[in-house]
Amino acid sequence: MLKNLVVYASETGNTQKLAEEIFSVLPSSMGEKDIVNVRSWNGKLDAENYFVGFWANRGSCSLEIIDLLSSLQHRNIALFGTCGMGKTDKYYASLEQNACVWISDSNNYLGSFFCQGQMQDVIREKYESYRGLKSDSKIDLILSYFDESLNHPDRTDMLKAHMFIENCIKKIQSLTLV
Repeated sequence: MLKNLVVYASETGNTQKLAEEIFSVLPSSMGEKDIVNVRSWNGKLDAENYFVGFWANRGSCSLEIIDLLSSLQHRNIALFGTCGMGKTDKYYASLEQNACVWISDSNNYLGSFFCQGQMQDVIREKYESYRGLKSDSKIDLILSYFDESLNHPDRTDMLKAHMFIENCIKKIQSLTLV
């Protein structure tokens, strides 16, 4: 059994970038580690500590991530992910809450980290097509989120991911002392 496993779902590459950064931060001194896309995971790898990443789709995670989270028992689990819209702590908290319902109480939950991710051009085009049909001020707000997302995840997001992993490691270490 591995010590640490980073499993992620990524449609546009944003969450994969974050997953690779998180994988690189996990110290070798903690034991063997691996990283895998959830679509190729198929349950063959197991670990004590799971770092599970996903892209936000309509405020939640994909069915593949739900299946993974639902299958884990007696593990340490941390969540991370990216989202194009809703770059607020309140939205990030709702993403965490929506994913946590799939985590069994037998697990130790370590927390979550979410950041903005770049959106595809088709999203901008979709919202631009609503002009004249919906409130222009609301469309302008959504397009401002799109424009702001173009450089994310950025270096600041990656540094915050480092701090998140450091906190997770401290929690894992405190669990092993009990």
